[in-house]
Amino acid sequence: MINIISWGPNDEAVVAAFEQELGFTLPDDYRLFLKENNGCKVNRQVFLVEDLDQDILLHVFYGITNAKSKSLTLRYWLNEFGDEIAEKTVLFGSDPGGGFLMYITAGEDRGVYYWDHAYFFPQSSEEEGNTYFVAESFAAFCDLVADYVPA
Repeated sequence: MINIISWGPNDEAVVAAFEQELGFTLPDDYRLFLKENNGCKVNRQVFLVEDLDQDILLHVFYGITNAKSKSLTLRYWLNEFGDEIAEKTVLFGSDPGGGFLMYITAGEDRGVYYWDHAYFFPQSSEEEGNTYFVAESFAAFCDLVADYVPA
């Protein structure tokens, strides 16, 4: 169970309007999260990126709207990086250091990925890539999240 501070629910109409803007329907698991939480702050939780052999600390999951900051919204990050990500993809969260969580919602690469946008990890490079598969779906990703335990 992910330990979060939810930003509150969304109306069905808000989620549907966002999907209309995107031009595609979000997967049911992620859509339900947006309806129930509209994003959240994540409290001391990590997920494992196997290809990096590294636990990544979560920071936030973006919402459709956020009264405090546009940079906490899905739309903000799609406007920033939409030309760098695959079609039918949303950047739905981040770690504290500039890495992103992306959900490719269709096609053979469908799933949740960690995007080491800042090339923080030595394994990441322009030649080798900086995007790592994490889970088949948003729900499967949530099942992988665990409490952060300091070493």
